[in-house]
Amino acid sequence: SQFMKTKRCVAAALFMMILIAVVGCGKKQNNAKSQFIKDFDLNISKKDCEFEELFNNYEGFPYEGIALYKISLNKDALEEIMEWDSLPYSKEADDFVTSVSTYVELPAIEDGYWKLVDRNPGTEEYTNVSFCVYDADKEIAYLITMDS
Repeated sequence: SQFMKTKRCVAAALFMMILIAVVGCGKKQNNAKSQFIKDFDLNISKKDCEFEELFNNYEGFPYEGIALYKISLNKDALEEIMEWDSLPYSKEADDFVTSVSTYVELPAIEDGYWKLVDRNPGTEEYTNVSFCVYDADKEIAYLITMDS
């Protein structure tokens, strides 16, 4: 009957939406890992880092927002990060961290390394940025991504 066909279509549509939502949640972490590895030109695999999302307000189209991740890294990843700039931040990096502080705040880090990647170079203002700082004392990295 027509009623049963409609019921099956609705059930199939609901199932697909649930599947997309479940797969999408795991994908967000993987996408953040992939972007982290690509942006910072790291010669590591996704299994070399564990991500914990602390803040994320990305939404809409184009995909705009700010996100903050706490990252645990293995020894291979650490070797590469130790080649970054040592703290303190440059004026440019400090200005960026201050500009996003309304949304995300980094803990005070005394000893560590940092790197700022402008994913849209040649513009007056930062529009697409990845910023990572590694806390050598706590052995934790923090990643801020911003797209506007």
